[in-house]
Amino acid sequence: MNRINIYNPNIAAYTKSAIDAIESGWISNHGKYISLATEKLKEIMKCKHAILMANGTCATHCLFIALKHAHPAITKIYVPNNAYVAAWNAALMEYSECQLSVMRMDANTWNICTDEDYIATLDPNAAVLIVHNVGNVVNVPRLKRLRPDMVFVEDNCEGFLGKYGDPVHGDNQCQDQNQNQNQYSGTSSATLCSSVSFYGNKIITTGEGGAFLTNDDAVYEHISRVYSQGMSAKRYVHEVHAYNYRMTNVEAAFLYDQLSDLDAIIGQKTRVFETYGALLNEHDLIRSGRVRLYETEAGTQSTHWIFALRIVGNPKTTDETAAFFDANGIDVRPFFYPIHAHAHLAGLTCDNGDNDLVSVLLNQEIVMVPSSPDMTLDEQRRVIETVHKFVMQLNGVYVRTIQDQETMPMLNQIVNIIKHDTDNLSFRYFSNRTIETALQTHAITNVYYVADGAPNECIGYAHIDFDAPGNRHWFGIYICKSQRGKKYGALLLNDIIHQFCIQTKYQHDMYLSVDRTNLGALHLYEMNNFEIVETHDTYYVMRRKCK
Repeated sequence: MNRINIYNPNIAAYTKSAIDAIESGWISNHGKYISLATEKLKEIMKCKHAILMANGTCATHCLFIALKHAHPAITKIYVPNNAYVAAWNAALMEYSECQLSVMRMDANTWNICTDEDYIATLDPNAAVLIVHNVGNVVNVPRLKRLRPDMVFVEDNCEGFLGKYGDPVHGDNQCQDQNQNQNQYSGTSSATLCSSVSFYGNKIITTGEGGAFLTNDDAVYEHISRVYSQGMSAKRYVHEVHAYNYRMTNVEAAFLYDQLSDLDAIIGQKTRVFETYGALLNEHDLIRSGRVRLYETEAGTQSTHWIFALRIVGNPKTTDETAAFFDANGIDVRPFFYPIHAHAHLAGLTCDNGDNDLVSVLLNQEIVMVPSSPDMTLDEQRRVIETVHKFVMQLNGVYVRTIQDQETMPMLNQIVNIIKHDTDNLSFRYFSNRTIETALQTHAITNVYYVADGAPNECIGYAHIDFDAPGNRHWFGIYICKSQRGKKYGALLLNDIIHQFCIQTKYQHDMYLSVDRTNLGALHLYEMNNFEIVETHDTYYVMRRKCK
């Protein structure tokens, strides 16, 4: 079984300019691709100034350098609880721990809480670091309208190419023509400046690399000196405490070629995200409430960076969850840990009361899954099938496929339960068949049971039966009386459907018959893409087309 990595950068098609840069001899921070990529980035982002940098963390550090330079009186900085640690480390390069305050998180957006009442409680004349977690964009123009006294800077390393705008006040209330409802995150006049990452797992990658964006002339002039040794007009005479955060010409060449093919790159990522959404719907994982995706804020468009999902009620630790996926050949990442999980930040306290529990819950339940732009459909199916398997086991559901004499006792047990279930009026499959004759035509026979219950305690049964004269595959399902009303039906249905689809390589339709009075079953089947194709006096025949 091939391992599916969390991210494989699609860089092979974008080496032409990098090779040209190498052959030209300009491999450091000088060379034509620095200016070409800078101008291309500004053109796309519709941003006044851009500075290419060595990586996203350097660019994020420069946010706080710019903040301290432009607003020296500000001494309190709000930072999200759950965020990649580079955001906190960058803040601590310029501000002391006592000047940083931990922001409350939103369980639905996985970003900072942007509720109007909460935002009103923040201290006046403070600054907020906005982080667009896993590509879900925070509506900064709206926050600036709510709190014009506050300064906003954006860690846009995950939100790059997302969009925002104030859905309430629109263009006619904007501070300038750059602030509208269809602009890229990190470029609004509502924000002082923003950082971007071009790390190897980002939509655009140069291996390392990043960028600093701003529309403020004074900020741009200051960072232009600070990021590049702070040299004055006289060589080797330096005016300010500065750094070497410059991007190389080779990296800029990679950047330029990708920016020149941006629509195609976005198209690849969009396909991956849309396919994941469709597969989750096929498995009924979202509709059943067992898996959730983040909610977007009004007036925003999230970016397709990395696909993440929240497995609701997951009691496992992040290590246990990762181990399960790893055993199935899937490389995953947890969501960002609450601030107190980091030893050097453990002294920071949250004044959010029970909201600390939200941060812990988000870290425990959210999983980032493989999101490479060149992922195949079969790879994405494997990922979601592993999610489905994980959810089944969280719900205490284990499956045994009947294949040999060793597994026959479990089948005998469930058939005996079916035959003695006096309340069972709809599943009549074994009323005129023996186990032996039934198995002769079965493509799949599954028994589902509770692992931590009594020995071999059954949940239910499902099969795919092939009718040779009719050339149809028929589905059948039974839920034990003691297990009904626990939403097991959708789990069992989707499990065997996708086992069948994989086994037959999505080549065969599936049929079932259901009593016309069995409204609950009808609803379940319709929600899982079965359609009525025949109507009889007492029952329907439904079909699920292969895909």
